[in-house]
Amino acid sequence: MFAADFRINIIMITYNNKSGFFSGKRLLVIILFTFFFISCLNEEICEDVETVPVRIGFYAEIENEPEPATLIIDSLKVHGLGNDSIIYNYQRSISRIELPLNSGADSSAFILYFPAPPEFSHLVKDTIWFYYEVLPTLISMECGFVSFFELKEVRHSRMIIDSIYIEETSVINTLDEHIKIFPFIDDGDN
Repeated sequence: MFAADFRINIIMITYNNKSGFFSGKRLLVIILFTFFFISCLNEEICEDVETVPVRIGFYAEIENEPEPATLIIDSLKVHGLGNDSIIYNYQRSISRIELPLNSGADSSAFILYFPAPPEFSHLVKDTIWFYYEVLPTLISMECGFVSFFELKEVRHSRMIIDSIYIEETSVINTLDEHIKIFPFIDDGDN
């Protein structure tokens, strides 16, 4: 019992030179608040993310314009090739998408369903294949690993997609756009 009282008294030792600058209880509250605040900070830093998505924008080349214009897709459905999970289910007015790459493989493929031009009576689909290197990266001891990617090549079918441009090969934890997709545009001259 004496040892326990001695430890409490050591914790309660404070600077108290008749001014009441600190009392034992105030110091204890300050110490506990500091430890509580520091422990909460570590939990907020970690995100529940195992992989980083590839970010894709849709664009149109405009004659006599130096930069491509952002293209709004009226309705878009996207799912992974070889699985039934739908990533976008006829999303309306979309100009940018994020697709999850498979960190357990060196490639991923997705099927994109676009609204059909008037000459078709159904949706038109294109397939995009991503080939990459998986880069497991340690974020911290508390957060663990996340999979980043280095894009090597992107291939596509050519029903609606005219061309694809790789803007950024490093798929890391930033909001940068990685891929620009340029669909065929009917300019009405045909």
